[in-house]
Amino acid sequence: MKLHPVTIVTGFLGSGKTTLLNRILTENHGKKIAVVLNEIGEVNLDSELVVSSVGEEFKIMNNGCVCCTVRGDLSRIASDLIQKGVDFEALVIETTGMADPSPVAQTFFMDESLQEHFFLDAVVTVADAAHIEKNLKELKETQEQLGFADVILLNKTDLVSVEELERLETKIKSINALARIVRTNKCDVNIADVFGIGAFDLNSRVEVNPQLMQVFHEHSHDDAIQSVYLEEPRALDMEKLNRFMSIVSQELGGQILRSKGVINVQGEDKRVIFQGVHMTMGSGLDRPWEANEKRSTRMVFIGRHIPKDVLQEGIAMCVAQN
Repeated sequence: MKLHPVTIVTGFLGSGKTTLLNRILTENHGKKIAVVLNEIGEVNLDSELVVSSVGEEFKIMNNGCVCCTVRGDLSRIASDLIQKGVDFEALVIETTGMADPSPVAQTFFMDESLQEHFFLDAVVTVADAAHIEKNLKELKETQEQLGFADVILLNKTDLVSVEELERLETKIKSINALARIVRTNKCDVNIADVFGIGAFDLNSRVEVNPQLMQVFHEHSHDDAIQSVYLEEPRALDMEKLNRFMSIVSQELGGQILRSKGVINVQGEDKRVIFQGVHMTMGSGLDRPWEANEKRSTRMVFIGRHIPKDVLQEGIAMCVAQN
């Protein structure tokens, strides 16, 4: 059965989401992408671009893309795409400018019926380089959108200097050291660099770079989103770890936006990877550990007021007894 990658596009009002979605719907990029919009009127849907319709909600564009409107439950919309036999390769969902993207992610993370046809591929956040700092100071939604991202399009780069861009990137990395930052003007990013990249897929390889994390993970102030990096060189007992992560999920789920990691489990020849969204976490087997590879558990938690010492102590308690 064919699985469709799902990309969530988020970003504050005026950041450039509509520009990106217009590109998807109108450019000849060779991919058949279904785009789910909150407000269909925001995107260019001139009559000459629409070549056919499948029911009231689905409009087929002349480049093979599908435009859908959200007038009901997101699960129903996604299911309808499958049931009506719409020809598409990937699904893109736009959130509103003030939205927390996590409920959308959890829809595909938790709904078993959707998991038969879709997998969460990546969260892409579009950020306005000229206004991102002001938004970060005034709007918690902006922090959450950056903290939740796998890819951040730092857009409208023509409006700020190169020195300012470098300073902004450092600030963004202090919030989310895992996300890949791509500088864009009018969202001129290669479609292949944003969609179908396997950043959120539990079946893809998860790489956590300790050197990158150690540069930024100590940064924290008041209500800011922060990245916390943990490493444990000793093998872990999976049963103990599952119990501990269940407690973490219950006690800190509201503070943690994203979690991701590679786990070294005693007696397991393959790496175990995990991904988390708030209180929802999942894990699965990855590739075998390589002969010359350092076997260690590496975890990243992104969120507010994350007690690193408590997490580090808890992970240590999960070390397997020889």
